[in-house]
Amino acid sequence: MTCTCSQCVAGGKCDARPVGAGINIVQIRHMQQGRNLYCAFNRFGPSRVRRVAHSRVIPPIVVELGELVGVMYRSDKGRPGQPRTYIHQMEDPPRLVSNVEGTQLYIVGGSYRVTPRGIEG
Repeated sequence: MTCTCSQCVAGGKCDARPVGAGINIVQIRHMQQGRNLYCAFNRFGPSRVRRVAHSRVIPPIVVELGELVGVMYRSDKGRPGQPRTYIHQMEDPPRLVSNVEGTQLYIVGGSYRVTPRGIEG
């Protein structure tokens, strides 16, 4: 694919990669699926999409902390720039666990879903 940025068109040297270069089709689908869920949940699109570096796999050994009976979070859902605090009590509580270092939390199990109505279940 030939680059058509202003630098290349003007004859300059450019090392820019095409949008999506280095991202496979599964990642593109997941990004679109995530954007769709964000839009359905918040009722507006994301202001940006970015990559974050984090462990994507739960460790094989975790420390069980207890049942996660509820979640409290702040979101500008439905009102861009005007965050509100939401409290959701879990009907079928998942387990709250951490890595053995105690530096990362994970939610395991439960029957909740994220939908346009919010966190359900």
